Amino acid sequence: MSAFSGQKLDKIPAHVPPELVYEYDNARDPRMLEDPHARMRSLILEAPPIFFSPFNGGMWFVTRKKAIVDITMNPEVYSNGFLAAAASGEHKEGHAGGHKEQQGFVMLPIATDPPQHTAYRAPLNQPLAAKTLAGLETAIRDMANELIDKVLAAGRCDFFSEVAEPLPVTLFMKLAGMPTDRLAEFRDLATQATSATVDAATREMTFKRIAGILAEVIKARQEKREDDLISKLLDANIQGRNPTFQEMLGYSITLFLGGLETVVNALSFGVRHLAREQELQAKLRAEPGLIPGAIEELLRLYGIASTPRRVMRDEVCHGVQFKQGDMVLLLLPAANYDDTAFPNPEQFILGRKDPHQTFNTGPHRCVGLNLARLEMKVFYEEWLKRVPPFRLDPQAPPKFMGGFNLAITSLPLIW
Repeated sequence: MSAFSGQKLDKIPAHVPPELVYEYDNARDPRMLEDPHARMRSLILEAPPIFFSPFNGGMWFVTRKKAIVDITMNPEVYSNGFLAAAASGEHKEGHAGGHKEQQGFVMLPIATDPPQHTAYRAPLNQPLAAKTLAGLETAIRDMANELIDKVLAAGRCDFFSEVAEPLPVTLFMKLAGMPTDRLAEFRDLATQATSATVDAATREMTFKRIAGILAEVIKARQEKREDDLISKLLDANIQGRNPTFQEMLGYSITLFLGGLETVVNALSFGVRHLAREQELQAKLRAEPGLIPGAIEELLRLYGIASTPRRVMRDEVCHGVQFKQGDMVLLLLPAANYDDTAFPNPEQFILGRKDPHQTFNTGPHRCVGLNLARLEMKVFYEEWLKRVPPFRLDPQAPPKFMGGFNLAITSLPLIW
């Protein structure tokens, strides 16, 4: 079974009981394209907690928080290493150093399992720690205000393309030490790379183009270090050695996609929520101290990424029999609507105690979460301070996209 194939299975595998089959196409489900998070909630209400869908090449979906946490905490059985094989066309689980130059790269640390994952992740912990990133606050504020300056007088904007996309992209390029004049090109590449509807050949070409751009930056930093993330990673210690060129490529591509995708979508869904809730907008304008708490609840209501795993041996999980080789997709945005973890899950409630699943749990918890939180905090502070009460444009409803990342593709606002 392939997590990346679009076809529908003709026959349900023998080990899947009929009562656990629920037809859901992760990329093209019409209800999901109409309102992604309403669809996530409906999966909790309508489908078994763990269900099998014949779509997307046939795979299991897990929608409850407890089961997802149990799976993410057990990487021996539920592996991320298959991502390495998928990216390189070679089945060499988790060993990034073993890939030859022409076989491309392995996304690090995400496409490895512990213990390799632990070694690969360590060099990112310090540069992406909250304390280290605090120095970026002024730069983020300046970028946010530049974007607001461009749209404020018009009294309207497509928030997605004019604000949500450029902010994280510009920041990431600054952080990594990349040329900010290629913004439009980078945004386009990031979208293509993670789109659910792009065919395999286009995706492969996109990754090659991203790798080509990043390779130039890495080579430049090999010759001369700067004060940026790529320079820091070149000098990182991975079990007593520096990263190879291919490993640097793997790191850079993960950062490129992680830095560009999640925050763009989280900001867009969050601002859409505020555009529909004038009272909440007013409350946050009056009390900016509530913004960090509001961000956490917006992150819960509007999870973005779902994360695939491959089952490495036959295993019973929460009463469901998985077979070796099965693909499992952890629907993190659905788990945020699990009633057993979040009472009244559809309501925005400031100060919830239960941690949301948007950044995942276990060893693969999102390494960029401090940066995402900082970007969102600074952005909301400036946007709410400067932009008058805003609402959705009644003439142009938002458009959505599915796949491994839930996304907005257009969000017209007026004020």
